[in-house]
Amino acid sequence: MTTKTTTKPTKFQYFLWLIGLVLIPIYFIYEKRIESYYYNKSQCDEPRQRAWQSFDVPIPAGYMTYGLDVSHYSCGINWTDVKKMNDNGRHISFAYMRATRGLHLLDYQFLENWTTAKEAQMRRGAYHFYTFRDDAEAQAAFFLKYVTIEKGDLPPVLDIENDKTSADNRLNRVEILRGIQKWLDIVERETGMRPMIYTNLDYYKRYISGNFTAYPIWIASYNNLKGVILPDNKPWWFWQFSEKARCKGISERIDLNIFAGSEAQLWAISKK
Repeated sequence: MTTKTTTKPTKFQYFLWLIGLVLIPIYFIYEKRIESYYYNKSQCDEPRQRAWQSFDVPIPAGYMTYGLDVSHYSCGINWTDVKKMNDNGRHISFAYMRATRGLHLLDYQFLENWTTAKEAQMRRGAYHFYTFRDDAEAQAAFFLKYVTIEKGDLPPVLDIENDKTSADNRLNRVEILRGIQKWLDIVERETGMRPMIYTNLDYYKRYISGNFTAYPIWIASYNNLKGVILPDNKPWWFWQFSEKARCKGISERIDLNIFAGSEAQLWAISKK
């Protein structure tokens, strides 16, 4: 009877297997990101309708200062045309742009938007989408790496909402609050401007109310055009009242916002 001998894998083979185990999941994760990137990028290259004459949404009465917030979902924005938007005397006075998310995601439209909006003399601001499970100090550093706030720019913003990474009730609330405060402290120290907090009513009740009283609020609420009242009656600075508006110079539907004041008051909160 012939005895079959087995050969043990070499150290090099073990190394290759280990590399494979590490690289395969990374490939699948980043394949989705790359696929999403090129899908949206190809969308940006398509000629589309941009000559809107109306915001095409109901507008709350009693306000005078309107603005946008945009991300990579709005492709190839023509900020000169945005400045020309006129819906029954309503104009766009400011635009906030998503700069970063978490630790690694730089919005690929941000640098272009940041530059071209300034060239069109659009008052601009930048925001960071906060991810609860990532280090707050590193997130602040990532945001500051790409955002330089100049004279005339609006305060930086921290976006607090569901980052869809896990159920929020499984997270440590104390750690979340501590992280939010750390991001706010670092960005205020480095920019010389007190940041604003963007959130919706659910997350305002869950994390913001009673905890960050010194910070201005930008609230998202789409259900009542008569106005929005925060649970603790704190006044808001900005109100995102629609996510389905149209605007000249932009193909996609966008978020439309109100500033609770005049153009002069908007200037007053800008970088001096």
